[in-house]
Amino acid sequence: MQQQEHSSTGSTAGTATGAAVARRAGTTRRAYLGSASVIAGAAGALLLTAACGGAGQSSQSQASKGPVTIDVLTYTGINNPTGRAQWFAKTTPQNFTPQSQVTVNWIEADGGLSQKLITLAAGGTPPDAGNFEDFNAQGLVGRGLYKPVDDLIKRDKFDRNVYWKSALQMLTVNGKLYGLPNHGNFGENVMYVNLNQARKAGVDVPLATGEWTIDQLVDWARKTTRPADGEWGFWPPLYNYSVLTVLRLFGGDLLSQDGKRCTIDSAESRAALQWIYDLQYKHQVCENLYGAGNGGGRDAMAGGFKQGKQTFVNWTTGGAAEWKAPGQQIIKFDLGITLFPKQTSGRRGSVIITHGAGITGTPKQDAAWEWVKFITNKENGVGMVAGNAGSPGARPDVWEDRRLNERDPIFGLSQKTFKEPAIEYVPWNNTYTDVNNATWPKLADLWQNKVSVSDVTAGIAREVNAILQKPPT
Repeated sequence: MQQQEHSSTGSTAGTATGAAVARRAGTTRRAYLGSASVIAGAAGALLLTAACGGAGQSSQSQASKGPVTIDVLTYTGINNPTGRAQWFAKTTPQNFTPQSQVTVNWIEADGGLSQKLITLAAGGTPPDAGNFEDFNAQGLVGRGLYKPVDDLIKRDKFDRNVYWKSALQMLTVNGKLYGLPNHGNFGENVMYVNLNQARKAGVDVPLATGEWTIDQLVDWARKTTRPADGEWGFWPPLYNYSVLTVLRLFGGDLLSQDGKRCTIDSAESRAALQWIYDLQYKHQVCENLYGAGNGGGRDAMAGGFKQGKQTFVNWTTGGAAEWKAPGQQIIKFDLGITLFPKQTSGRRGSVIITHGAGITGTPKQDAAWEWVKFITNKENGVGMVAGNAGSPGARPDVWEDRRLNERDPIFGLSQKTFKEPAIEYVPWNNTYTDVNNATWPKLADLWQNKVSVSDVTAGIAREVNAILQKPPT
């Protein structure tokens, strides 16, 4: 349940040669308050004929007995230079052509994936396939807006085991799978290092192994902090997924596994929040935790990581995709990338960030299913990074692929270390937005030293537990 990379521009349908999914900015988890405000829809893909990356024996004859055009609900930003929308629109026409008997018409999700799907369905014109946020799967399925794909998987002898189990779990409701993951990552547990500042302080970060602890992080952040020069050690982002990663690092969490109880007031969760708070108010390795809002030093427009004024900042592997892209003009210093450090106990924290691609059950279901399999195959999973689409596919074979690891070894290191990301616990009663609104904005008072850790967590737990007492929506 969180925010992170994810918006929509007002548009209707495009053509099969148009672009498709906007990056997680907008429809992102950072924008969870908007993207989860209504239940979202999904669609994904696999190769038309040869199932590159895990398909079974799926034929075009199964997809269509004649030329057919499917409507696919996609992210906004088809004409943007970056984002999933533009990548989907670029790669799809290479396989879905008049000759293949299936073409694609894009419907951009102005107003968000969930709201757009609900509006289309209410008007009697649902898309044939669509993309949806994992945390909205429960609500969308409850409305009957997406259909299970289990029978299609069985029919096609399609290998679902190529995906992370946790990604599939996030798209499963009441034992049925409602889509395939169109991307995924391990959470905001990748550390980016300004090696120029680190070397100046005599700090040697173990980039290749990621074997270091949070105590070392604090120590090295203090050594690289030079307030007189406007240089700081560690200014973390404070988005919900950023904080959730640290909660789990300490053994805490926002919710219990069954989604029926808030656990942010546990001793472990309080210790995690205290650790973040202490970065400014005890260790003084950042000037102002909330000086750039939830974006911290990662998104700061001045005095932050991108301006070369900060030694450490964490993110997903999005930084490896964006900041190490050929010809990028954002990072002007020597950049190092490794894993976020371990707790002193050896524990690491992860939380899956993924979306699904699914079918709505229209008469064009078979053709829609072919697109879902295609867009979630290995080649698209790898290609999204070089294609400026953000995170790779939610599959071990993608993260271990040579092409990604030639860009940076962090992809293979992440897969080797975590195997697969931990699932996110969502409210049992489909109150994701309400729970998020009652949680993450309240922490701003802590970051600004207006309230204690104990008081803010007690207040959040009280409000969230009241929400969790409500019947399912």
